[in-house]
Amino acid sequence: MLRVEDADKEFVFAISTKFNIDELQALVLLRSFLYNEGLPPTADSSSTTMVAELVEGITPFYYSERLSLFRVLIPLFRAKENVADPIYDIAADFLPKLLPDGQKFAESLIGEYLSKTMEKLPDSMSEDPRIASRWAKQNSKEQLVLLEVLFWTMWGFVPCSGPLVEKIFEAAYSTNLGSSQSNATLLLDEEGVQIQQDCAAFWVLITIEVLELETIGEPDAVEIVADPVRKDIYTASPECLTRIHEIVTTHMGSQYSCTYLAWAFVLSRLAATATEQKEVPDSYRPFFESIHDSGAYPKGREPAHVLMSRACLEPEVGLFRLLETFLTSSPLFVTAAAWKKGSSVTDPNAIAFRSVLKGMLSMYPDYA
Repeated sequence: MLRVEDADKEFVFAISTKFNIDELQALVLLRSFLYNEGLPPTADSSSTTMVAELVEGITPFYYSERLSLFRVLIPLFRAKENVADPIYDIAADFLPKLLPDGQKFAESLIGEYLSKTMEKLPDSMSEDPRIASRWAKQNSKEQLVLLEVLFWTMWGFVPCSGPLVEKIFEAAYSTNLGSSQSNATLLLDEEGVQIQQDCAAFWVLITIEVLELETIGEPDAVEIVADPVRKDIYTASPECLTRIHEIVTTHMGSQYSCTYLAWAFVLSRLAATATEQKEVPDSYRPFFESIHDSGAYPKGREPAHVLMSRACLEPEVGLFRLLETFLTSSPLFVTAAAWKKGSSVTDPNAIAFRSVLKGMLSMYPDYA
């Protein structure tokens, strides 16, 4: 039971209405704001003016708290993958309790992200361009943080199973790496464009990360058998391989070139394993047939992965321009750029980001 003073109720109701949140949540938000920030200065002592100014003053705090709700998990995910981390024991203990089903959590992140890309501007904000723009940017920042959490979730906490990797690729490509937005017209200024570029960069990293290139590159890591020993990796799901291949090979824009090259490496490992075997299981036949039928691997010509790798090196594809942009001016890889551009990326220049990109290039030492 909480005792709420009558004088507070007017503020609570106004906050609840403004942000469309429960009144109890509004009360907690109000008390947290007053504790952390204090009462904002007001030029008028009238009740109506004080309420309006408090709601305006609490807005940045509320938006920041929404981002923090997602970000609180990132240090735990990072610590769990490093035994030397000071909070490793805490992360190892709490994460399984917080997220008992990592697969469903990752799927919920994808679902929430897709929902936000399609979320419509509230009618109450449509008449004020400044408020509408602020809402749209906050929505995009939350998408960005969701992608950050998804990256760290897949970094080591959740296995890259076929169905999950397929859903990740479908989400990335169906949104054009995050550029397909219901409120795209409200994101045309410098800040809005930067958020979308950061989202696109994260999608590139995530789609490469979940392919587990270093694991796939190990000897005998790829199994093409009816009953694989390791069932929690995407190569154990031939149906998912077929659908992922279709998604990747039907998107040839420069923004997809890194993932395209990474997928070519996966195909090379699958092809090498299949060649070493006397017979390919029936469950994998549709996948290998889809490679032949796609035109990327016609009879009498070079294998699909060779043609795809070569295609990535064509000047018009822009693979090296994209890599140069990532490594020299993207807030994900350059801390100074993140500060200069006021990026919303939580952890600029994280070692894991560079590890994923360099891991992809290490698969092709002649290009690296």
